[in-house]
Amino acid sequence: MWDIVIAIGNVILLPSLLPTLLDNRSYVPRITSGFAVVGLSFIVAGLIGEGFVISPVLTSSAIVLWAFIYLFRGKTPD
Repeated sequence: MWDIVIAIGNVILLPSLLPTLLDNRSYVPRITSGFAVVGLSFIVAGLIGEGFVISPVLTSSAIVLWAFIYLFRGKTPD
């Protein structure tokens, strides 16, 4: 049950990262997005350790989005 609850929370939160990723003028300091990637990685490890299946996959999707934000939105816009 908790796997589904956490997965639903991830599904609700994931789209909120898309405007930042898609807007060329957006900027997120790399320290912020870097900590998000590292922190979410630990969360995924914990979820896998608990035997969850769906929520680690969706949380990994958030890691990918934050990694793209780190790579492409960590520089100040021109």
